[in-house]
Amino acid sequence: MPRSGSFLIVVLLLGSPHSGRAQSSIEGEARAAALGDAATALTHAPTGYANPASWATFSGRAVSFFAFEAFGLAALRLAAAAYVEPTSLGTFAVGARTFGFDDYRETQLHLGFARGFGLGATRRIHVGLSLRYYRVSIPGYGKAGTLGLGLGGLVEVWPSVQVGFQATNFHVPKLAGREELARTMALGLAYTPVEQVLVVLDVFKDVRFPLSVRAGVELQPVAAFVLRAGAATEPSRFTAGAGVRLGKVVADVAGERHEILGWSPAVSFGLRW
Repeated sequence: MPRSGSFLIVVLLLGSPHSGRAQSSIEGEARAAALGDAATALTHAPTGYANPASWATFSGRAVSFFAFEAFGLAALRLAAAAYVEPTSLGTFAVGARTFGFDDYRETQLHLGFARGFGLGATRRIHVGLSLRYYRVSIPGYGKAGTLGLGLGGLVEVWPSVQVGFQATNFHVPKLAGREELARTMALGLAYTPVEQVLVVLDVFKDVRFPLSVRAGVELQPVAAFVLRAGAATEPSRFTAGAGVRLGKVVADVAGERHEILGWSPAVSFGLRW
Protein backbone atom coordinates (compact mmCIF):
# COMPACT_ATOMS: atom_id res chain seq x y z
CA MET A 1 0.00 0.00 0.00
CA PRO A 2 1.36 3.49 -0.78
CA ARG A 3 2.60 5.47 2.18
CA SER A 4 -0.14 8.06 1.89
CA GLY A 5 -2.84 5.38 1.84
CA SER A 6 -1.42 3.56 4.86
CA PHE A 7 -1.17 6.74 6.87
CA LEU A 8 -4.75 7.66 5.91
CA ILE A 9 -6.00 4.39 7.45
CA VAL A 10 -4.43 5.35 10.78
CA VAL A 11 -5.81 8.89 10.71
CA LEU A 12 -9.34 7.83 9.79
CA LEU A 13 -9.61 4.95 12.25
CA LEU A 14 -7.67 6.29 15.19
CA GLY A 15 -7.77 10.06 14.91
CA SER A 16 -4.55 11.94 15.59
CA PRO A 17 -1.65 10.04 17.23
CA HIS A 18 -2.18 9.45 20.96
CA SER A 19 -5.56 11.17 20.78
CA GLY A 20 -7.19 8.74 23.18
CA ARG A 21 -10.10 8.59 20.71
CA ALA A 22 -9.06 5.27 19.18
CA GLN A 23 -12.08 3.43 17.85
CA SER A 24 -10.81 0.33 19.65
CA SER A 25 -10.21 0.68 23.38
CA ILE A 26 -7.97 -2.40 23.53
CA GLU A 27 -4.67 -1.20 24.91
CA GLY A 28 -3.16 -2.64 28.06
CA GLU A 29 -4.12 -6.30 28.57
CA ALA A 30 -6.64 -8.81 27.28
CA ARG A 31 -8.33 -9.12 30.68
CA ALA A 32 -9.13 -5.41 30.76
CA ALA A 33 -10.22 -5.48 27.12
CA ALA A 34 -12.72 -8.28 27.82
CA LEU A 35 -14.20 -6.20 30.65
CA GLY A 36 -15.00 -3.24 28.43
CA ASP A 37 -11.72 -1.58 29.47
CA ALA A 38 -13.24 -0.91 32.91
CA ALA A 39 -9.86 -1.50 34.52
CA THR A 40 -9.14 1.45 36.81
CA ALA A 41 -9.95 -0.54 39.97
CA LEU A 42 -8.44 -3.85 38.84
CA THR A 43 -5.50 -5.35 40.74
CA HIS A 44 -2.54 -7.35 39.39
CA ALA A 45 -2.31 -5.60 36.00
CA PRO A 46 1.31 -5.96 34.77
CA THR A 47 1.30 -3.06 32.29
CA GLY A 48 -0.26 -0.61 34.75
CA TYR A 49 -1.82 1.10 31.75
CA ALA A 50 -5.22 1.68 33.35
CA ASN A 51 -3.76 2.40 36.79
CA PRO A 52 -0.09 2.30 37.85
CA ALA A 53 -1.17 1.70 41.46
CA SER A 54 -2.07 -1.88 40.47
CA TRP A 55 1.66 -2.70 40.46
CA ALA A 56 1.65 -2.44 44.26
CA THR A 57 -0.81 -5.34 44.52
CA PHE A 58 1.74 -7.88 43.23
CA SER A 59 3.34 -10.08 45.89
CA GLY A 60 5.75 -11.70 43.43
CA ARG A 61 7.41 -11.10 40.07
CA ALA A 62 5.37 -11.02 36.87
CA VAL A 63 6.09 -10.82 33.15
CA SER A 64 3.40 -10.26 30.54
CA PHE A 65 3.11 -10.16 26.74
CA PHE A 66 0.14 -8.66 24.92
CA ALA A 67 -0.95 -8.33 21.28
CA PHE A 68 -4.01 -7.21 19.34
CA GLU A 69 -5.04 -6.37 15.79
CA ALA A 70 -7.77 -3.78 15.37
CA PHE A 71 -10.58 -4.68 12.97
CA GLY A 72 -8.45 -7.35 11.27
CA LEU A 73 -6.07 -4.78 9.75
CA ALA A 74 -2.35 -5.55 9.80
CA ALA A 75 -1.61 -1.82 9.82
CA LEU A 76 -3.32 -1.56 13.23
CA ARG A 77 -1.33 -4.15 15.18
CA LEU A 78 -0.10 -3.53 18.70
CA ALA A 79 2.38 -5.53 20.78
CA ALA A 80 3.49 -4.87 24.36
CA ALA A 81 5.57 -6.44 27.10
CA ALA A 82 5.87 -5.63 30.81
CA TYR A 83 7.84 -6.80 33.84
CA VAL A 84 7.00 -6.22 37.51
CA GLU A 85 9.50 -6.57 40.39
CA PRO A 86 8.31 -6.18 44.00
CA THR A 87 10.97 -5.10 46.53
CA SER A 88 11.11 -4.03 50.15
CA LEU A 89 10.93 -0.39 48.98
CA GLY A 90 7.96 -0.88 46.71
CA THR A 91 7.17 -2.36 43.30
CA PHE A 92 9.13 -1.39 40.19
CA ALA A 93 7.87 -1.92 36.65
CA VAL A 94 9.28 -1.59 33.13
CA GLY A 95 7.67 -2.12 29.75
CA ALA A 96 7.55 -1.40 26.05
CA ARG A 97 4.82 -1.03 23.44
CA THR A 98 4.81 -0.70 19.66
CA PHE A 99 1.93 0.07 17.32
CA GLY A 100 1.62 0.52 13.58
CA PHE A 101 3.53 -0.53 10.47
CA ASP A 102 6.56 0.49 8.39
CA ASP A 103 5.13 3.84 7.31
CA TYR A 104 3.68 4.80 10.68
CA ARG A 105 5.06 3.67 14.02
CA GLU A 106 4.19 4.60 17.61
CA THR A 107 6.56 3.45 20.36
CA GLN A 108 6.28 3.70 24.13
CA LEU A 109 8.73 2.83 26.89
CA HIS A 110 7.67 3.04 30.51
CA LEU A 111 9.14 2.99 33.99
CA GLY A 112 6.95 2.80 37.05
CA PHE A 113 6.89 2.61 40.81
CA ALA A 114 4.06 1.77 43.20
CA ARG A 115 3.75 1.24 46.93
CA GLY A 116 1.07 0.28 49.43
CA PHE A 117 0.43 2.02 52.76
CA GLY A 118 -1.61 1.01 55.76
CA LEU A 119 -4.99 2.68 56.11
CA GLY A 120 -6.36 1.92 59.51
CA ALA A 121 -6.06 -1.48 61.13
CA THR A 122 -6.89 -3.69 58.14
CA ARG A 123 -7.13 -1.65 54.93
CA ARG A 124 -4.42 -0.42 52.57
CA ILE A 125 -4.11 2.29 49.96
CA HIS A 126 -1.88 1.76 46.93
CA VAL A 127 -0.37 4.61 44.92
CA GLY A 128 1.61 4.44 41.70
CA LEU A 129 3.46 6.66 39.26
CA SER A 130 4.43 5.90 35.66
CA LEU A 131 6.84 7.72 33.37
CA ARG A 132 6.26 6.98 29.68
CA TYR A 133 8.34 8.00 26.68
CA TYR A 134 6.17 8.42 23.58
CA ARG A 135 7.69 8.43 20.08
CA VAL A 136 6.05 8.68 16.66
CA SER A 137 7.94 7.96 13.44
CA ILE A 138 6.63 8.60 9.90
CA PRO A 139 9.26 8.02 7.17
CA GLY A 140 9.50 11.07 4.96
CA TYR A 141 7.86 13.26 7.59
CA GLY A 142 10.16 12.85 10.58
CA LYS A 143 10.15 11.67 14.19
CA ALA A 144 9.05 13.20 17.47
CA GLY A 145 9.09 12.14 21.11
CA THR A 146 8.07 13.39 24.53
CA LEU A 147 7.54 12.25 28.13
CA GLY A 148 4.18 11.59 29.75
CA LEU A 149 3.23 11.02 33.39
CA GLY A 150 0.54 8.89 34.96
CA LEU A 151 -0.62 8.88 38.58
CA GLY A 152 -3.01 6.43 40.16
CA GLY A 153 -4.43 5.10 43.39
CA LEU A 154 -6.34 2.07 44.70
CA VAL A 155 -8.11 1.79 48.02
CA GLU A 156 -10.31 -0.88 49.59
CA VAL A 157 -13.31 0.99 51.00
CA TRP A 158 -15.07 -2.22 52.14
CA PRO A 159 -13.87 -5.84 52.11
CA SER A 160 -15.74 -6.44 48.83
CA VAL A 161 -15.39 -2.98 47.23
CA GLN A 162 -12.29 -1.36 45.78
CA VAL A 163 -12.08 2.12 44.25
CA GLY A 164 -9.39 3.29 41.84
CA PHE A 165 -8.49 6.56 40.15
CA GLN A 166 -5.99 7.66 37.53
CA ALA A 167 -4.87 10.85 35.82
CA THR A 168 -2.51 10.96 32.84
CA ASN A 169 -0.41 13.66 31.20
CA PHE A 170 -1.70 16.41 33.47
CA HIS A 171 1.47 18.40 32.67
CA VAL A 172 0.23 18.78 29.04
CA PRO A 173 3.11 17.19 27.08
CA LYS A 174 3.29 17.77 23.32
CA LEU A 175 4.89 15.97 20.40
CA ALA A 176 7.09 18.28 18.32
CA GLY A 177 5.72 21.18 20.36
CA ARG A 178 2.31 20.88 18.67
CA GLU A 179 0.45 17.59 19.14
CA GLU A 180 -0.83 17.20 22.71
CA LEU A 181 -0.84 13.73 24.22
CA ALA A 182 -4.18 12.53 25.54
CA ARG A 183 -4.98 13.93 28.98
CA THR A 184 -7.33 11.55 30.74
CA MET A 185 -8.98 11.03 34.09
CA ALA A 186 -10.74 7.89 35.30
CA LEU A 187 -12.61 6.73 38.36
CA GLY A 188 -13.32 3.02 38.79
CA LEU A 189 -15.15 0.64 41.08
CA ALA A 190 -14.60 -3.11 41.55
CA TYR A 191 -17.22 -5.07 43.50
CA THR A 192 -16.98 -8.73 44.53
CA PRO A 193 -20.47 -9.79 45.71
CA VAL A 194 -19.32 -13.41 46.03
CA GLU A 195 -15.91 -15.02 45.58
CA GLN A 196 -16.63 -16.22 42.03
CA VAL A 197 -18.00 -12.92 40.67
CA LEU A 198 -16.35 -9.56 39.97
CA VAL A 199 -18.25 -6.51 38.70
CA VAL A 200 -16.35 -3.45 37.46
CA LEU A 201 -17.48 0.04 36.47
CA ASP A 202 -15.44 2.96 35.15
CA VAL A 203 -16.13 6.58 34.29
CA PHE A 204 -13.45 7.75 31.84
CA LYS A 205 -12.84 11.25 30.47
CA ASP A 206 -10.46 12.52 27.85
CA VAL A 207 -10.47 16.29 28.27
CA ARG A 208 -11.24 16.76 24.55
CA PHE A 209 -14.06 14.23 24.18
CA PRO A 210 -17.36 13.13 25.77
CA LEU A 211 -17.49 11.08 28.94
CA SER A 212 -17.19 7.32 28.46
CA VAL A 213 -18.94 4.84 30.77
CA ARG A 214 -17.45 1.32 30.87
CA ALA A 215 -18.60 -1.81 32.67
CA GLY A 216 -17.79 -5.50 32.84
CA VAL A 217 -18.37 -8.72 34.73
CA GLU A 218 -16.00 -11.62 35.43
CA LEU A 219 -17.31 -15.09 36.37
CA GLN A 220 -15.13 -17.91 37.73
CA PRO A 221 -16.99 -21.22 37.31
CA VAL A 222 -13.88 -23.23 38.32
CA ALA A 223 -10.64 -22.23 40.02
CA ALA A 224 -8.47 -22.12 36.89
CA PHE A 225 -10.94 -20.60 34.41
CA VAL A 226 -12.84 -17.30 34.08
CA LEU A 227 -15.38 -15.86 31.65
CA ARG A 228 -15.69 -12.12 30.98
CA ALA A 229 -17.99 -9.68 29.20
CA GLY A 230 -18.27 -5.91 29.03
CA ALA A 231 -19.60 -2.84 27.25
CA ALA A 232 -18.68 0.81 26.86
CA THR A 233 -19.93 4.08 25.40
CA GLU A 234 -18.19 6.77 23.32
CA PRO A 235 -17.89 4.93 21.04
CA SER A 236 -20.36 2.09 21.69
CA ARG A 237 -18.69 -1.31 21.81
CA PHE A 238 -19.17 -4.75 23.31
CA THR A 239 -16.48 -7.09 24.61
CA ALA A 240 -16.05 -10.69 25.69
CA GLY A 241 -13.23 -13.02 26.65
CA ALA A 242 -11.88 -15.78 28.84
CA GLY A 243 -8.80 -16.54 30.92
CA VAL A 244 -6.95 -19.46 32.46
CA ARG A 245 -4.35 -19.73 35.20
CA LEU A 246 -2.38 -22.93 35.61
CA GLY A 247 0.30 -22.62 38.27
CA LYS A 248 2.58 -19.76 37.24
CA VAL A 249 1.07 -19.42 33.76
CA VAL A 250 -1.64 -16.85 33.01
CA ALA A 251 -3.34 -16.56 29.60
CA ASP A 252 -6.25 -14.40 28.46
CA VAL A 253 -8.12 -13.80 25.21
CA ALA A 254 -10.56 -11.05 24.35
CA GLY A 255 -12.59 -9.67 21.49
CA GLU A 256 -14.09 -6.23 21.10
CA ARG A 257 -16.90 -5.46 18.67
CA HIS A 258 -17.25 -1.89 17.46
CA GLU A 259 -20.76 -0.97 16.33
CA ILE A 260 -19.52 -0.06 12.82
CA LEU A 261 -15.99 -1.37 12.31
CA GLY A 262 -16.35 -4.93 13.62
CA TRP A 263 -14.17 -7.19 15.76
CA SER A 264 -10.71 -6.65 17.26
CA PRO A 265 -9.05 -9.71 18.85
CA ALA A 266 -6.51 -9.58 21.68
CA VAL A 267 -4.39 -12.07 23.60
CA SER A 268 -2.19 -11.88 26.73
CA PHE A 269 0.27 -14.42 28.07
CA GLY A 270 2.32 -14.16 31.24
CA LEU A 271 4.15 -15.79 34.11
CA ARG A 272 3.85 -14.97 37.82
CA TRP A 273 6.17 -16.31 40.48
